Amino acid sequence: MRLKGIENLGLERAVGLLRQHGRPVRGGMIESADRTWTFPLFLTEDGSALVACAGVQRVVEESPL
Repeated sequence: MRLKGIENLGLERAVGLLRQHGRPVRGGMIESADRTWTFPLFLTEDGSALVACAGVQRVVEESPL
């Protein structure tokens, strides 16, 4: 992401929290209303608690004409 200049919010912290959790997780994703950000969510295996989340800016690639 850094090499491609993709902005993120809390991704390093989320990875650390997942490592610390050390157990299986459920994943999900939420997109912002304007579709410029994606937020991956990681829940406990039973889905009862949030383990980690992050924000990743979406890169819109222009299609060749």
